[in-house]
Amino acid sequence: MTRPAVVPGAVRDGAGDVTLPVPPGPVRRLWAAHPRVADALLILFWGGPEVAFAIAGVWRADGSLTNTVIVLVLVGVAVSGIPFRRTRPQVTVVAGLVSVVASAWTEAGYSPMLFAAFAACVWWSRAAGWWSIAVASVLGAAATAVRVWVVAPGSGGLGEVFAPALPAFLVIAVLVGTTTGDRRRYTEALIDRAHQLARERDQQAQLAAAAERARIAREMHDIVSHSVTVMVRLAEGAAAALPPSAPSADAMHGVAEVGRSAMTDMRRMLGVLNEADAGAGPTTEAPRAPQPAVRDLPQLVDGFRALGTPVTLELVGAPPDDDALQLAVYRIVQESLTNAVRYAPDARTVVAVVTATTDRVVVEVGDDGRRPAPTAPIGAGRGLVGIRERVHALGGVVDAGPRPVGGWLVRASIPIRTETA
Repeated sequence: MTRPAVVPGAVRDGAGDVTLPVPPGPVRRLWAAHPRVADALLILFWGGPEVAFAIAGVWRADGSLTNTVIVLVLVGVAVSGIPFRRTRPQVTVVAGLVSVVASAWTEAGYSPMLFAAFAACVWWSRAAGWWSIAVASVLGAAATAVRVWVVAPGSGGLGEVFAPALPAFLVIAVLVGTTTGDRRRYTEALIDRAHQLARERDQQAQLAAAAERARIAREMHDIVSHSVTVMVRLAEGAAAALPPSAPSADAMHGVAEVGRSAMTDMRRMLGVLNEADAGAGPTTEAPRAPQPAVRDLPQLVDGFRALGTPVTLELVGAPPDDDALQLAVYRIVQESLTNAVRYAPDARTVVAVVTATTDRVVVEVGDDGRRPAPTAPIGAGRGLVGIRERVHALGGVVDAGPRPVGGWLVRASIPIRTETA
């Protein structure tokens, strides 16, 4: 079996068959667990220097209180978009555009717009990020043109209007945001897919268990029907052997009538199970062949040998004459051999051993084939679900898994019910 490649900087889960990314460190976990604190720190350590630079620029220019208030309002609006980046990135982008206008008129930087472009790519879309930097570049050039050619003529020229610094930094922010956003969306898609697979796995397991229980119910219906039929015939025979006027004859006739009524009710209640799960309608009659038992295992093995499977059957002891137990043993061997043919076609030997002792029946089916992929645990497939349902219904236990020497082994231990004696 080929081992999966080891990813640098990755860890393996407890089962050893899945490669997982490195979990976030304590700082990232703290940052994600307290988003409001993170927003407050960003505003403090990002917006604080912006406000300081803007006020310093105004006071060096004219020291006007009005201009100071205007600058504070512009920078405050620019920084106020940070808390909305996760839920409403549009607000963050608009606030970033305000910072572009403020940077054209003051010494405040346009870093809020860089953060807005990054946030647009991560929490909005890549197209929104590229559109935001296009609008910011045009808006910044227009605001600078108004300042150097209208408000303060001679304070600058085309170099200031078409300065490449803002577009260049915006492109870098968008590229970083695109990478981060794609990774975030990819991770969310993987997590959602994992949840869907988990739900589908549980649903498939439930459907498989329900189908197997319906199949068991049909088979048990046949077994009980046979037993009740025998009881009715015995009651009728006993009534026929008695004088017609004897009270016991009336009692035997009553037993026979109750048995017929029970048969009718049983067919009415369980008739819907007759091949309904195979696509047939509820009125389709079930096959009337006797249910298989341990005595039919040689014929079953001959069928698998005809397919080219090297099956060896060993019967040790004689299982009790319990229809449910006999049927369970037959189905366990049948499902196990079917799985061996399906998943281990290169097996050189397949051994089925049925051992009956005084208190239990043990069924072991093993092969030396090589599975192409890590095999799922007990209960993952429909065949193993059927084995588990049957054995648990009789109070037994099932173990299924790879053998130390290679191959696969299914072992079921079923206790013998003492009341059958």
